Amino acid sequence: MKPLKLALLLSSCVIALSLVTWSVIDGVARMRSAAAMAEAANKFLASLTSEQKAKATLDFAGENRRDWTIVPRDRKGVPLKDLDENQRKLAMEFMKTGLGASGYQKATTIMSLETVLAQLEGPNRRFPRDPELYYFSIFGKPSASAPWGWRVEGHHISIHFTIVKGEMLSNTPLAFGANPAEVREGERKGLRALAGEEDKGRDLILALDEKQRAIAIFDQKAPSDILTLAKIKADPLKPEGILAGQMNKQQKALLEKLIGEYLARMPQDVSAERSKKMRDAGLDKIYFGWAGGVNKGDPHYYRIQSPTFLIEYDNTQNNANHIHSVWRDFNGDFGEDLLREHYQMTPHDSSVTGPIFEERELRKDDVNRPTILYKETGRYTDAARRKKVNGSVILSVIFAADGRIIIDKVVQGLPYGLTENTIAAARRIRFNPATKDGKPVNVRSTLEFTYNSY
Repeated sequence: MKPLKLALLLSSCVIALSLVTWSVIDGVARMRSAAAMAEAANKFLASLTSEQKAKATLDFAGENRRDWTIVPRDRKGVPLKDLDENQRKLAMEFMKTGLGASGYQKATTIMSLETVLAQLEGPNRRFPRDPELYYFSIFGKPSASAPWGWRVEGHHISIHFTIVKGEMLSNTPLAFGANPAEVREGERKGLRALAGEEDKGRDLILALDEKQRAIAIFDQKAPSDILTLAKIKADPLKPEGILAGQMNKQQKALLEKLIGEYLARMPQDVSAERSKKMRDAGLDKIYFGWAGGVNKGDPHYYRIQSPTFLIEYDNTQNNANHIHSVWRDFNGDFGEDLLREHYQMTPHDSSVTGPIFEERELRKDDVNRPTILYKETGRYTDAARRKKVNGSVILSVIFAADGRIIIDKVVQGLPYGLTENTIAAARRIRFNPATKDGKPVNVRSTLEFTYNSY
């Protein structure tokens, strides 16, 4: 499929999706979305050649799952460019499971803007403007048991999903951009991929009275980009701007509409679940902050920060015609914190046959200890090193009679991907099994991996 043909297909999706409607949330949003994702992922994988599948599938515990950006660069995964027409259709159906109707419409419009940029900027770029350079990556094996995840990423799109035991733990970071924010010439003149994000933000700042606006605008100059761009973990930013508790009813309604524009990127059932939780908790503790000018065409930035999530939007580049935006969860991006809880509470690997002897009782049971032949040290992730995370990850494992390392549970974990890296290192251990009466047996023991950044 030629880039022009794909761009036309993406443009037609924009029109068709305006007719889509959704059913009411049924209370099992995350499980239902995860099931749809696994089914679509497996259909997509089944369509790939062995070479394509090797590009598309990556290690769930590897660092690449958390390595993200929306700017052009070399990427892992299999791009649309490598796929035939049927494979592209399955890829797009797969992507659709992670987005709501509005989100999918925005994503396909953003992809199609690459042809506009190619016409504006010309050839011979280091990273060409191409609607086929969007990469699909699947981390681990899609299933209802083991953790797995997936990502679609390219210029101005980076969407991420983490699924554990058939439930979607995370759908963030969720980042969209648009360049140009408004197409100002040519056949697609007037097209705005992220119009709602811009207009509803401006509607809110202009709806504030003079005193409120003085509180909301924390800087007369907008930053050059969103502040959490490409960070693995988003920490809460300085609370700046006006609290929703200081707004009147009409202004709060505008804030809720603005947040709803970002929620609409997500699958309808997930969006509804998040929206309900937000309304139940109340809006009063949510900050809305603005930087830059308030008139159309002015460089501007805003953020919405609650105790649990952050929305950032920036439109300053290319004469304020280039948008970056993102939704971050402080405790949920990439499923980090929820994964750590899962690892600590849940046995993970397949079961073993035969009795399991406890290491502390080996002498009493007349069992010879397993002998470790090869063991790696835990590898720091870049984020953990930057944050100077120190400590130990302690795993309960089974040295199985058949030579496997079975991860029983995480006794103690560490953030920023160190727990996942430790599990990966533990699975690469080679050993001679314990024996009793000359026959190999299973032994449960603990492994400690120490991390010291100094």
